[in-house]
Amino acid sequence: ASAPVSAQDLPKAETILDRFVEVTGGKAAYQKHTHEKMTGTILVPEVGMTGNLTRYSAAPDKEYSSLQLGPLGKAESGFSGGVAWEKNAITGPRVKNGDEKAQAQREARFNAQVDWRKVFAKVETTGSDTVNGEDCYKVQVTPMLGKPETQFYSKKSGLLLKTATTAVSPMGEIPVEVEVSDYKTFDGVLVATHSKSKMGPQHLEITITDMSFAQPIAA
Repeated sequence: ASAPVSAQDLPKAETILDRFVEVTGGKAAYQKHTHEKMTGTILVPEVGMTGNLTRYSAAPDKEYSSLQLGPLGKAESGFSGGVAWEKNAITGPRVKNGDEKAQAQREARFNAQVDWRKVFAKVETTGSDTVNGEDCYKVQVTPMLGKPETQFYSKKSGLLLKTATTAVSPMGEIPVEVEVSDYKTFDGVLVATHSKSKMGPQHLEITITDMSFAQPIAA
């Protein structure tokens, strides 16, 4: 029988998070970018609904996303000037507050992978697990504001393969799991181009088709 893994046998969370930055291009590759435009496609597999996604982001924490999804039409969200908001056919336009605002602010932070020490109040390696048969370290990260998150990093490659957290929404708190894969290089940075999300009973797949760091973004 194999002996249980003790905390002393696990690498520090700081080491795992820093390794991820290195294997995806290194700090210098990230820091040469100050803004980006990402385009992709979205699939809701249960109903066969498809759509397109465009996301703009800029340092230090500006973000705008536009989603066009079948009969649901256009949905927008963003963060700038300390304000988090969204606008869609279901909720109409609204401003986010509390944990929901903190979640949006954290997701809007540019190059958060490199600056994780400024994002998280605490990081801890809590054990090992597998994601699609690949051995991973489990790292629990607790942000300065908002809900904690568990991240799963491949022991072999150092790449992030999965996250698990609790998202805050107008409908309450929802458990969310996201598996990421198909890493590709864009201007020196390795990016996961495919994600499969499970948000309560809903499933969503996103495929990134392009990322641009050079094109100027209008104010």
